[in-house]
Amino acid sequence: MTGGITAGMIVHRVFSAVLGLVLAVGGLAASDYIPSTFKGYTLLSGAAAVLVPGVLMLSAFYMAFRYLKFAFWGKR
Repeated sequence: MTGGITAGMIVHRVFSAVLGLVLAVGGLAASDYIPSTFKGYTLLSGAAAVLVPGVLMLSAFYMAFRYLKFAFWGKR
């Protein structure tokens, strides 16, 4: 087996690039749900209002980074 790129590998890399871009946009959409003012929030509800979309945003960006890294360099 040679170290060349096969047709199946190109399909996987293109799919990974598209999925990575979708996840990056999803991370940006999740960041819109983080409140900028906390008037009327208690400490617990304010923490939940920041942590839930924050964790979703960070996980989407992490997965987007992994998919885009594979799409560009072909390494896991």
